[in-house]
Amino acid sequence: MSEKFSPESDYNSAMDAILQAGSILMESGAEIYRIEETMTHMANSLGVRKFSCYVVNRGVLISGVNPSGEKESRILATQAPSINLGKLEEVNRLSRDLVSSPASPLPLVFSRLKEIETKSFYRPYEEIFAYFLGAGGFSIALGSNWIDGLAAALSGLCVGLGMQLLNRWIRTSFLQIIFASAIVALAANLLYLIGIGTNRNDIILGTLMVLIPGAYFVNSIRELTQNNYYSGSALMLSGLTSCISISVGVVATLALLPFADQLSGMFSTPSTSWQTVLSQTVMAGLGTVAFSVLYQVPRKYFADLGILGAVSWLVYLLIWNSSQLDVLSILVPALLVAISSRILAQWRKCPATIFLATSMFPLIPGMSFYRSTYFFIIGNTELGMHFLRICFLTSFTIAIAISLTQQLPGQLFKRIVRR
Repeated sequence: MSEKFSPESDYNSAMDAILQAGSILMESGAEIYRIEETMTHMANSLGVRKFSCYVVNRGVLISGVNPSGEKESRILATQAPSINLGKLEEVNRLSRDLVSSPASPLPLVFSRLKEIETKSFYRPYEEIFAYFLGAGGFSIALGSNWIDGLAAALSGLCVGLGMQLLNRWIRTSFLQIIFASAIVALAANLLYLIGIGTNRNDIILGTLMVLIPGAYFVNSIRELTQNNYYSGSALMLSGLTSCISISVGVVATLALLPFADQLSGMFSTPSTSWQTVLSQTVMAGLGTVAFSVLYQVPRKYFADLGILGAVSWLVYLLIWNSSQLDVLSILVPALLVAISSRILAQWRKCPATIFLATSMFPLIPGMSFYRSTYFFIIGNTELGMHFLRICFLTSFTIAIAISLTQQLPGQLFKRIVRR
């Protein structure tokens, strides 16, 4: 992160502390309302009166009257967001601490903000293993057999190693995604060529789940339901750009490989046998935990996320297998995740985004949009339209679920936690 605060003002101005907190939240992928709400709480605790803030995509503006009675204002252009739910939770905790202890000295506040800004939650080898576990888990959850799940996990391992190098050499996100998806296609086809795996489609699809920008889609829907159309549209566009980049990387790689063919068909569908449903449920939970590592979620939430991700996927499978109704099979588990996220947020004293952005991941429309884009590129218009329809249907269904949950008063969830 570039320097934004002069040494002369670092330990003198509460406004600088508030702005720095807003910057961290923005660059960590927090929602607009959360950034504004957190900065307002901090302003009240630090003695800033008549505080006003305005947050847009990659921009934070604040003004107020400092404890000395002087009017101050700040404006800051932030860097592009990179989802880091751990930093989001740390800033939220700092805000809570300030509310409970408003007399906290500014140097201590700045010290904690600097610690949050530079904090790393996981080592590189842990993130690489998360790619391995996430790719294998989601592959089986989507209907792959165990051999294809192993192949997807090994492909995910290659992606994890590749992402560590790409993050050092390439700063442009869509180029990173193109190269990462190319690694997926290459690794999956090489494994298939040597006999590890029986269905290239399932191997590639399962591995690509770890590249789908789930939090962007979930946060975009949340922003749109809060009438933050500009920020919501920007986040949605970022997610769609990532999906298009994935499609380009896969199509280009498969076209260059002499022993590979372009993908075809509908991929795996959920099985109705209880043994398969059980294994898919467990692996969805493990995949959710793995994905939370990539979003830098603290370890203490792993059990909550794993159970919520597994249960939501189980509900989806049960409804889909019995009714084949797209809307119902997405709406019910989406409502479950949205309501459970608010309950867990009250219980754990943390942002609901930690649970919502990760546990909603198996239901998000990103994979459908990727498949739609992919089939359009290779000329299969029929399948492209089919998955595009699913993408829009899923998006609006999740938006309805989140909107319905937001209508419920916060006091209701506080009472539930107390009981």
